[in-house]
Amino acid sequence: MYSLKMAGIAAALICLAAPLTAQSPKPVEAVTISDIRGMRFCEVLLIFEDRVEIYNTSASAGCPEETWEKLDTAAIAEDHGAKAAQLNGPHFWTMDAQTVGLGAEADFGGIAARYGATLPLSALGAGKGADPYKPYTSAKLQTFLFEAGKPVYELVDAAGNTYILNAYGNEVKDGDPANLAEQLSPAEGWHFRTQILEQDMTLAGTADTPVDMVGDDLHQYYTRLRGDE
Repeated sequence: MYSLKMAGIAAALICLAAPLTAQSPKPVEAVTISDIRGMRFCEVLLIFEDRVEIYNTSASAGCPEETWEKLDTAAIAEDHGAKAAQLNGPHFWTMDAQTVGLGAEADFGGIAARYGATLPLSALGAGKGADPYKPYTSAKLQTFLFEAGKPVYELVDAAGNTYILNAYGNEVKDGDPANLAEQLSPAEGWHFRTQILEQDMTLAGTADTPVDMVGDDLHQYYTRLRGDE
């Protein structure tokens, strides 16, 4: 039986921002999805002998809880010719719109999801993967839009670099990311804060212009705000 480093590759998954070692052997197109702040989404991982394929519900019909809870991973794997399948989610977006590379849609026990990326088999294994509060680099076509007058949720490191929360999980108290100020235990020199934007903010990355990311101790992931954004 395979065991997946869910936390270690979660940035590739919940943010659809695959690590530098990821591949896109299947065709993808730029897809823009709007009005997604707080939108629930889920992911299905198909595990093959040599790769892991990621499918995301964000540009499909959603991730209804009753259907999601009834999914049979063994049946999903068999239906798609995979060795195993795993479920990731639900999660909730914190931005207002995004553009991301997505491929063909597939059905997983009544949940429709679109292909997002392929990870190498080395993403599989035991353990929790990437350590919280230790930045790493990610590269994929992705643009996030955060609208003026709305909150953004930030981790700030000891050097003053700011990382913007991409999505949050069910662990967040009352479904309000502002409560992470009480829930997180940041590493020394780091702190969490909520800001209200005075103007629109865009975070963008491509395969040629990777972004820096970091995870917190609840395995939620943030993208670094660069000086030109």
